[in-house]
Amino acid sequence: MTVVTVHLVTTLHQYKDKKEVKILNDKEAKILANYLHTEPKLRWKIALLTVLFMGLRRGELAGLEWKDIDYENKTMTIVRSVQDIIGFGLITKEPKTENSKRTISMPDKLIEYLKEYEVWWLNQKKYLGDRLGDTDRLFCTEDGTDISPGLFRVWLQKTLAKVDLPKVTLHSLRHTNITLQLVAGVDMKTVSARAGHSKASTTSDFYSHFIKNSDIHASEILNKIFK
Repeated sequence: MTVVTVHLVTTLHQYKDKKEVKILNDKEAKILANYLHTEPKLRWKIALLTVLFMGLRRGELAGLEWKDIDYENKTMTIVRSVQDIIGFGLITKEPKTENSKRTISMPDKLIEYLKEYEVWWLNQKKYLGDRLGDTDRLFCTEDGTDISPGLFRVWLQKTLAKVDLPKVTLHSLRHTNITLQLVAGVDMKTVSARAGHSKASTTSDFYSHFIKNSDIHASEILNKIFK
């Protein structure tokens, strides 16, 4: 990541309603990741790092199960989402769109974190016994029931306060993940597939500001090469 990109990854403007979405720039994202490395609350640590590394939606994170994690092939499969519906409570359903069901590669660092967390999770399951039930969810209550996706927001806000970072939402971490890929030069089709967008044009429209800046940066690099 070059110095040029540091000033690019700050805000997004949604192309439909023009609402500003705060996100973390590359330096802030690194500060958060470095802090989470030492976070003693393992559930907080793994949940937030998973969003930062993988760009999951919060419902997808809540629906994640251990059988979705493939250490051998270094992949994570997204096939379900948990939503908190007024009047109905927590329900598990398929992800937002057909393209949201996806298998994406995991960075080696995240795999290390997940293996550490799995050891803790299995010990917890052994300790709690029948109280935890037969759940396979990475994140659940102590009685094995689904966890509210809104709880991840609470964990994030408390974490951001500890490291004095801007107050962004959990969805902001997803945007951060996507924009960091774009400014690093990852191709649009790959970024769109990893994000689970219905089509690449959705990614292109929403993140056009960052694509333009990346294009300018590419031009500057070419200018230096042929100077």
